[in-house]
Formats: sequence, structure tokens, C-alpha cells
Amino acid sequence: MRTKNKKTDLEGKKILFFEAGVIIALCLILTAFEWHSANGLKSFYKNDYIPETIVEEIPITRQDELKPPPLPPVLTIPEIIEIHDNTDLIQENTDIFAELDETILTVIQPPSEDETIEEDPIPYVLIEQKPSFMGGDYNTFTRWVAKHLIYPEEAARNGIQGRVYLRFVIDIDGQVKNVEVLSGNDRLLVEEAKRVVSSSPAWIPGKQRGAPAPVAFSFPVTFKLQ
Repeated sequence: MRTKNKKTDLEGKKILFFEAGVIIALCLILTAFEWHSANGLKSFYKNDYIPETIVEEIPITRQDELKPPPLPPVLTIPEIIEIHDNTDLIQENTDIFAELDETILTVIQPPSEDETIEEDPIPYVLIEQKPSFMGGDYNTFTRWVAKHLIYPEEAARNGIQGRVYLRFVIDIDGQVKNVEVLSGNDRLLVEEAKRVVSSSPAWIPGKQRGAPAPVAFSFPVTFKLQ
């Protein structure tokens, strides 16, 4: 009988111990769960939570430009001139003209009859009526130059030959003017050619539109030893 009672007591204690173990295990599980939840919330607030900053938008107000009030119109009153006597007015105007600078009233005098206005010479090939030399033409002048040409002794002695090109103008009076040297290979030949052409007698001047006109010539003088 005692043996059964001991077994019965052990069976009863076994159930009691089992229930106590289950209660302790549940308490441990709940404690662990609460501790884990507390650490998770602390980590959330510590690392991941960023408080939201609320930016309040301030409305922009634009102030219209204040325009200055318009100025009142200015009334111009014309000056009233009282004329008591016409004689005084004429005398006043006369004084004004007397004060003018004399150079303003200077009159440009036209050229006198003795003064001639120089015109640009017309090339020989373009003049309407060509100048005439001693009743002849260009060839007549060429023969006259060859007849009056004196060969420089020094140039002849040194066997110097060549051609000198001159330019000159027959003016409206038929005179040879403005003799220029265009080209020449020797000083002595150039001087002699220029001397002969400059000593030419008067020509009958050329005409353009029925009036005497200056004519420009280009003329070669040839020096050749026989």
C-alpha cells in the first residue's frame, strides 16, 4: 500500500513540475520578446527616424511701382512786343545788320578776262580736231625734230644709241609746254631730245566741240649712228 502511495505522489508532483516548467518557459519567452521589441524600437528611433521638417512657404508679395504723378502742363505765354513807331523798328533792324561780320558778306569775284582756267589735256588720239604743225600733222613734226637734232659728241664717241620717250602738251595757244621724260637710256640723249622738242615753233591748237583745247602728246625721239 505504501508503494502505491509513493507512485501516486510522484505522478502528482510530475504534473506539477511540468506545469511549473511550462510557466517558467512562457515567462522567459515573453521577457525575451519584450526585450527584443524594446531594442528594435530604440534602434528605429535612433538610426532610421528622421523628424520631418516643415517648411512654411511665405507668399511673395510684389509691390507695384509707384509712378510719379504727372506734372501739371506749363503754359507758355508769348512775349508781347509793343511797337509804338515804325521808325524805331527800322532803326533797330539797321543796327543789327551793322553788327554782322564783314567776312560773311564778302562777294567772290569772278575771274578776270586775263586769267585762264587750265583744263586737263585731251590725248592726241581722242581730240576731235587735231593740232596742226607748220601746215602739216604729227609726221611733219617728227621730220622737224630729226632735222634740228644734234647728236651729242660724247654719246657718238662712245657709240651710244637709243630712243627717248617724251610727253608734252600743246596748249590752247599752240605753245609746247610741260615737256616730261617718260624713259631714256642715257642722260646726254635725254637732254638733247628735251631741248629740241621744247624749242618747237607754235602749233595750230586742237579743238574740242569747236573750242581750242589742250592736247597731250607722247613722242619718241630716236638717236641712231650712221
